Amino acid sequence: MQLGMDVSIQQTQKLALTPQMEQSLSVLQMGTEELNQCIEEEVLSNPMLDYAKEPEKKEVRRSQGEGIGYYSRKKTEDTDYQSYLNAIADEKSEDTELAEYLRMQLYTKKISPRRQKIGKYLIECLEESGYLKMDMDELAKGIGLSKEELEREIRFMQTLEPCGVFARDLKECLLLQVEGEEQMQRQARLLIEKYLDEIAQNKIPQISKQTGLTTAEITKTIQYIKEELEPVPGRGYGCANRNEYIYPDITVKEDEKGYRIILNKEKVHTLELNREYLPMLGQVHSSEENKYLKEQYQKAKILLQNIGKREETLAAVAEAIVDWQREFFEKGKASLKPMNLLDIAQELDVHESTVSRAVRDKYLECRWGIFELKYFFSNKTSDGNNCNVLTCIQEIIRSENKQKPLSDAKIAEQLEKKGIRISRRTVTKYREQMQIPNTQMRKEYV
Repeated sequence: MQLGMDVSIQQTQKLALTPQMEQSLSVLQMGTEELNQCIEEEVLSNPMLDYAKEPEKKEVRRSQGEGIGYYSRKKTEDTDYQSYLNAIADEKSEDTELAEYLRMQLYTKKISPRRQKIGKYLIECLEESGYLKMDMDELAKGIGLSKEELEREIRFMQTLEPCGVFARDLKECLLLQVEGEEQMQRQARLLIEKYLDEIAQNKIPQISKQTGLTTAEITKTIQYIKEELEPVPGRGYGCANRNEYIYPDITVKEDEKGYRIILNKEKVHTLELNREYLPMLGQVHSSEENKYLKEQYQKAKILLQNIGKREETLAAVAEAIVDWQREFFEKGKASLKPMNLLDIAQELDVHESTVSRAVRDKYLECRWGIFELKYFFSNKTSDGNNCNVLTCIQEIIRSENKQKPLSDAKIAEQLEKKGIRISRRTVTKYREQMQIPNTQMRKEYV
């Protein structure tokens, strides 16, 4: 055996990402909040960047029966969409809306100045949900009333609209809304007063046994409570879960010409080149200052280009999703088709990773609600075929015997027959994500 050393030259190709390309990929996968933070940092560090005075809208129209539509930029207001946005209460005005509505009613009451003052104080103590959850002893002490006097004032404030406002808890809130003497209201009052926990656990036979009402009567009464009564009286004025609202990146609206895909840019900072610094390019005497401004100018242009590419890619991906999932947008969740990242990538002639970045942390709003863009993409089955697991779970639950609903373990078994192998715990996770109740809560009693 001979041992030796040899020197050879081998030519290989390797893709090196430039800082500009890295920024483009990074910007593409940013959600709205992350992008705004990036923009704020860039504006602070780059004198050639400034916030635009008038943000422009970007709209895609997809005509029925056609393929990829066209993109159009416009600075004129989309009056229909603006009306839609105006219908959503501004975050800063929601508290004021509810409080102002209550104060307006208070002003119309023929009551003493002292009672007016107490009423205003109680309005300020109200939570966004419409509930009054302060400690009653502390509240009475703060106003300078006895507990009996405070209770009388709260009862008076509970006569204001919306019905249920100033309740201390859910039971009181619901009872305020069923003060009538019709049979349904009497039955509802009975169930609310004594059986809220049992209703939450769907223990209808137990309620029937204790009240003497039939399961049909109880089921109908519970349906009345759920559909006719409002558990959050402040909803629509100032809601307790307001801060959890997700502002969609894309809105899909249907009109007589087809589907309109609207990029919602109202929540994204809009940038432009700083008009004050632009004339200074090439005019400064110091070569060092001139070099610095030119470098910042190039960085600013690249960032603006990358944000523009992000919008164009997001719009193209959204349109491809709408094109692929037409039946979903027409009929609802049950019509969601199997679709993966590669399907959209091939349709747009881009890399699969580009689609993956484009849908990350992005949300779409349509007539059926707000969905993360990832919702529209399928999971892989064990045999390599595509199947949307969420849709399959929905279908299984929809077709189950309502008197004997399936457990999560049974659902997992049925999924395995379809070639989808996931654990019972994963079924539970997906079911909870879709806000589908558990077995006990889905059971219906005839």
